[in-house]
Amino acid sequence: MKKNKWYFLNTGKQSGIFNMQCDEYLLDALINRSIDFPVLRVYAWSESTLSLGANQKMDVSSNKFFDFPTVKRLTGGMAVLHDISEITYSVVLDAGNAFKKTYYEIGEALISFLSTFGLKASYGYSSEKNYFNEFNCFDSETSADIVVNDFKVIGSAQYRKKSYILQHGSIKLDLISKLSGTNIGFSETVKLLKQAFESQLNIDFVDYCISDVELRKIEPQVVKI
Repeated sequence: MKKNKWYFLNTGKQSGIFNMQCDEYLLDALINRSIDFPVLRVYAWSESTLSLGANQKMDVSSNKFFDFPTVKRLTGGMAVLHDISEITYSVVLDAGNAFKKTYYEIGEALISFLSTFGLKASYGYSSEKNYFNEFNCFDSETSADIVVNDFKVIGSAQYRKKSYILQHGSIKLDLISKLSGTNIGFSETVKLLKQAFESQLNIDFVDYCISDVELRKIEPQVVKI
């Protein structure tokens, strides 16, 4: 079976503004065909940062979040507090309007990734009504999320533009470590996550490196909340 060619990009620990701007840049670059193939990007956060869904506003009653830098996501959903122990994945590709199918294909790769730690994962419960009553994304779950023993360990969200998508998700390494009884580092996680995508989605990865020209296009800008 012929493998699908994708780019693989590891940008390491970056600021919240850079991380969101880079995801948006990669999506636009694929749409404009300055990037030839779908991209799987992995990254971490240089400091604990709160990201708000595209249509979400800061909840004035959530005082515990006020001390964190805050950024807006292109994707929907509720707030996510990204801490320095997590890893985030993002995928940009032409889904051909098969948006829901893409969710579950990526989900299978994430479930396979978790199985390498001896964890039996599944999709969350379809509780979208209750989900939107919570400010914090990880206080509830939907059928798009990945859970282990009723603990939400991966929360994902998707943004659609024409037939293209940006899907990114927060992978809680501290919770996975606790549930599996193993210490998990960033480098090891990146390797295992990449292997899971390769096997589940039949991908042949080509390493991608952001050029200086591209970095100037991803110039961080202040995001007003």
